[in-house]
Amino acid sequence: MPTFPTLKLYYEGSYVRILQMNLYDLNYRYNGLQVTGKFDILTYEVVRDFQVEHKLVPDGIVGPITWTAILNQVTYIQSKLNSINFPLGNVDGIFGAKTTMAVKNFQSANNLLVNGIVTPRTRQKLFNPNPEINYSNRPSSLSLSSLNPYVASLAERFLNLCTKNGLNVIIITAFRSWDEQDILYAQGRTAPGNIVTDAQGGDSYHNWGLAFDSAPFENGRVAWDDSAAFNEMGVLGQQIGLEWGGNWTSYAISLVDTPHFQYTFGLSTEQLLNGLKPA
Repeated sequence: MPTFPTLKLYYEGSYVRILQMNLYDLNYRYNGLQVTGKFDILTYEVVRDFQVEHKLVPDGIVGPITWTAILNQVTYIQSKLNSINFPLGNVDGIFGAKTTMAVKNFQSANNLLVNGIVTPRTRQKLFNPNPEINYSNRPSSLSLSSLNPYVASLAERFLNLCTKNGLNVIIITAFRSWDEQDILYAQGRTAPGNIVTDAQGGDSYHNWGLAFDSAPFENGRVAWDDSAAFNEMGVLGQQIGLEWGGNWTSYAISLVDTPHFQYTFGLSTEQLLNGLKPA
């Protein structure tokens, strides 16, 4: 595999194009990333998102460690496509025209959206075509029973702890279907409204039963404007080991989400799509 130079904000050239092609076709494109050969602020943000998701230092600089992680992602896909008779030639870590065409051929053969991008549904079909539990076909549900059993138990403990602390809290989202997630993702992009999520169907922990949303319920309504209650809920949720969306920063996950709680077992949604299962 070739060695690439370190890249950072405002650099230009062919290596930046390779970086952008790889990130775009690996589906890191939700903030408007384009293949321009210019390391602009959008590219910088996507690089940081990639680094956080892969547990790298989120400095937005593409040095040897980040390059290796990106190239390994592409070679993993290239090797898989070659092995299942969707040939693309040399496995080189670069998401070029031949790799894009191989992905399109795979998508067409499997009745997927044909765009050459390794979307969540494409990734699952590629690496885990016959999952033990097919989450992609499950309907949305408000019931805690739709969650992973351990996450459901944490949710129960969380609700009881809120009650003990004088908070009346209800569940507003438990398992969310992949189709519903795609509708939310389209909002503000290809559908009217504001952007509310950067996760497509299969790329949210809600789609795996590992997350739930909750909110304070006061005077017969959800009290969306009660920031103090949401903050207290965040503290209580973290006390029992839940990750709280109110702590999310502007990179890694670009939208702070105070109703959101999750327990991921240390797995990324990419790993879940690849077939890894929670302990």
